[in-house]
Amino acid sequence: MRERRVFPSDPEEAAIHLLGLLSAPELLDQLVNGITLGMLYILVALGLNIILGLMGVINFSHGSFFMLGAYLTFQLVGTIGFWPAILGAAVIVGLLGMAFESTLIRPLYKRIPEYTLLLTFGTALIFTQIVRRVWGDDAVRVEQPAYIPQSISIGSYQLPFYKDVLLVLLTLVILTLVWLLLNKTNIGIIIRAGTRDAEMVKILGINMPLMFTLVFGIGSFMAGLAGALAAPIYAVQPQLASQWIVLTFVIVIVGGIGSFWGAIVGGLLIGVLSSLMSLFFPPAVELTGYVIMGIILLVRPRGLFGVEGLFE
Repeated sequence: MRERRVFPSDPEEAAIHLLGLLSAPELLDQLVNGITLGMLYILVALGLNIILGLMGVINFSHGSFFMLGAYLTFQLVGTIGFWPAILGAAVIVGLLGMAFESTLIRPLYKRIPEYTLLLTFGTALIFTQIVRRVWGDDAVRVEQPAYIPQSISIGSYQLPFYKDVLLVLLTLVILTLVWLLLNKTNIGIIIRAGTRDAEMVKILGINMPLMFTLVFGIGSFMAGLAGALAAPIYAVQPQLASQWIVLTFVIVIVGGIGSFWGAIVGGLLIGVLSSLMSLFFPPAVELTGYVIMGIILLVRPRGLFGVEGLFE
């Protein structure tokens, strides 16, 4: 592990420090880490974006589904194996999301949005306490199987294989499948049409309650899948829910509510810039996403790819 560099306070020394970093191997490390982090952000934000864009539900439980995906992977991996555990955890979270929508959220659709906000915020706290009761407060880890290489060499550069290669490739495959679902299937057409005008879709005779349940399940599945894929990389702990949900909303706002490409660009933008900021000015890492959001909202209030007047 490389020694952590301290950012100097003197402006002249800081400038020299930055010039040195521009040619340092740490720059490439942080760029790759940012892409990997951005891929996970994309998966979580895209699921939330689909739910928010079609249903208008401000779902603060979305981060809890990410957390549950990681914990369920930890629980299942010793029984059914690594990849089945990841897929099984995502499916269980998706089914949980469908049950969550049909029993708790559906009765609140005719009420003001603040009701669903408070409900999902409260259930997020409940999910956290359940996780603490079942798995405890101490962090747990999911070990990679022995057949997955620890690293891969590209010239003289060593890349962690699972984190920086396999995870990125898997995310690209998942995003391709989601794009095909949204653009090449009848369900996708209904979802996209509902994002633009849900009332018109209802008039056409579409069973919107069933569609809402399905969409909520898809969004929850993606959050659970992201958590499952992240389990071998990060310490799995109850704080994951609160850590991820706020930043996920930031990404959705930056990219634009209801936008597929907005979630992708927003996730990569915040992931890469946050990672680079940890190299150049570590105290500002946690503020990076909020600063980007503030700038975007000042110049383009609907986000980079958002649809104007979506919630008017």
